[in-house]
Amino acid sequence: MAQENSFTNRILTAALVLAGIYAFFRWLFTPLLPFLLALGVSALLEPVVQRVRRVMKVRRSFAAVAITCAILLVAGSAAALLVLRLGIELEEWSQHIPQSVDAFPSVWNNALDRIEGWYSACPPFLRSALDLLAASVSENATSFVGTVGSWLMERISGLAAALPGAALFCMTTILALFFTGVGYGKILAFLKRQLPQPWQVHCRRAAQCFRSTVLKWMRSEILLIFVTFLILLLGFWWMGADYALLIAFFTALVDALPVLGTGVVIIPWAVFSLLAGDVRRGISLLVLYAAVLLIRSLLEPRLLAGQVNLPPLAVLFAMYLGFHLLGVGGMILLPLLLLLLKQLQDAGIIKLWR
Repeated sequence: MAQENSFTNRILTAALVLAGIYAFFRWLFTPLLPFLLALGVSALLEPVVQRVRRVMKVRRSFAAVAITCAILLVAGSAAALLVLRLGIELEEWSQHIPQSVDAFPSVWNNALDRIEGWYSACPPFLRSALDLLAASVSENATSFVGTVGSWLMERISGLAAALPGAALFCMTTILALFFTGVGYGKILAFLKRQLPQPWQVHCRRAAQCFRSTVLKWMRSEILLIFVTFLILLLGFWWMGADYALLIAFFTALVDALPVLGTGVVIIPWAVFSLLAGDVRRGISLLVLYAAVLLIRSLLEPRLLAGQVNLPPLAVLFAMYLGFHLLGVGGMILLPLLLLLLKQLQDAGIIKLWR
């Protein structure tokens, strides 16, 4: 009987925790995100602020503002240089669009001739299957193009509508970062006073686990994105591709999104290059895709799951469940939450499983 009660209590606790987490991410996460980011960044910068304060013998507020300004200056300068370079390549690319449009019919006809040659060389049973596939594609082509066009227009209009909100989000986050950095100690003291005394030790240990988990996750994701971007950039430069930085940046950005990957960009490009007769580039793109896939498959389990001895199956389950609960964003948030719960379980702060 005692074992049944213990099992029931664990199930109820887990259900309440999951319900609370879902409610937080469903209704509170977005409006609180600027302030949570400011508090998290201030927590990461607090050791640096304390060291600057001790070494330079200055007030805490001055050290916090100086460190925050330095971080924002470095991050802003790096982002500005990247955007500037991307803008230059975008401008050069836009100038070559008319030439690419003029050359497209000949490239397309060349690809069709090659497909026709391959089709003629195929055995009869394979040609019949290809005929069925071509008929199906031709029937659905019009609706597919219309669907893609409407999807693109919705995304463009949504992006334009989100620009004022994004600007307000950035300004709020920057201001909150300054205010939080200056009053970090008072904010922590206020939050601590709101908790019962027995909870304070557990919350302090939970905050340490949260900081460790977030740091590990951020370090892993940033390293994976940087490695992917670097490999793509070197590969595109080696192939002599025009606008290598722009293509590598866009492909790495797509690869950072859940579900999508570098294959969404590289594989269609490689297939089109092979059909157009540029065999060298097509094969080079496929080799580059295989290299990125191999390196990511070797690094990702070590950087993400291996940090807290989390089974890859559990990470996959969290990604799938997160997608069904919260959409695409849940595929990022729920694995991160699972990492945090695993550390809290290992530290003895919570007991959700044996």
